[in-house]
This record gives sequence, C-alpha cells and structure tokens, in this order.
Amino acid sequence: MHSLLKLLKALLLLSVFISSAANAGPRVIVLAFELDDMTDLPNAPEELKRIALLSTTFKESLKNQGINVLPVDTKVQAEIEKHSPTYLYDNVDTAIELNKDMGADYLVIGVALKPTYLFVYPRLIIVDVNTKTVVVSNSAQLESSWTDERTTIRTAEKLAQVVKQRLDALDVKK
Repeated sequence: MHSLLKLLKALLLLSVFISSAANAGPRVIVLAFELDDMTDLPNAPEELKRIALLSTTFKESLKNQGINVLPVDTKVQAEIEKHSPTYLYDNVDTAIELNKDMGADYLVIGVALKPTYLFVYPRLIIVDVNTKTVVVSNSAQLESSWTDERTTIRTAEKLAQVVKQRLDALDVKK
C-alpha cells in the first residue's frame, strides 16, 4: 500500500510538471528600449528616465499577461552598452548569436527613436530565434512631456498587448 501511495504521488507530481511545462508558452528575451536620441541635446536625464519607465512597464506588462520572460544575460547587456542604441535592432543575426545559450524562442528588441524634442517613437521587433526572421515590427508615437508618466505607461502597455497577441498567434500555429 505504501508503494502504491508513493507511485500515485510521483504520477501526480509528474502530471503537474508536464501540465505547467505545456502551458508555459514560448520563452522570450526582452531587450529594453534603447534611446536613440538625435536631438542637439541628446540623452537628457529626464528622457532617459522616461525610456527606463517605458522599458520597465513594458516588461512587467508582458509578465503580467503570462509571457515567459527570460532574464537578459549580463554579457548581452555589456555588448549593448558598447554599441549604438540601434545595434541589435539593426543586426538581428548578432542579437540571436548573443542570446543563443539562453534558450529563448523569441527576442523582443526595442529602440526609442527621438528625432525631435517633441516626439519619441518606441519601435520594436519580435525575432523568431529558430527561423532567424522578424515576425513583428511595430511602433508607437509618444508625444507627452517627460512629466506625463501615465502616457508613457499606457504606451508601454499597448505595445505589450501587441506582443502578447502576436506571440499567442504564433504559439497556436506551432
């Protein structure tokens, strides 16, 4: 009888593990929005703070929607800091190579383009690591002032919803 109970417990644990693994969905690495500031006074502290809020809110919104977000490796972060803000956005193969050991199915790479003092354009791509293709390219227009955090948060949440919908559609196809 004791052996039967052990076997039942083991089977129950195995079924819970298999069920949670099956429902985990795709594994995603989310690279923060890097500010690509083209103005005469680039990288103002207030703008850097806004882009940090955009990135943090975006990633948290994805997690809150059930996206399996993997951590960014420190070597990848160091590589980002050595290059232009658009480096990995423009070099998808390099982004995949840098993240290949992390086990991700997709990379989400963001850039916040600031061509003028009036607007910031958060842009993102979703890259399928296995096929090495961009499966989504999306952007938003952020017109608010630095002090309007609510607009930044809403923009991040809307972009996260776009990513969630696309990842769900891609997961269904597999």
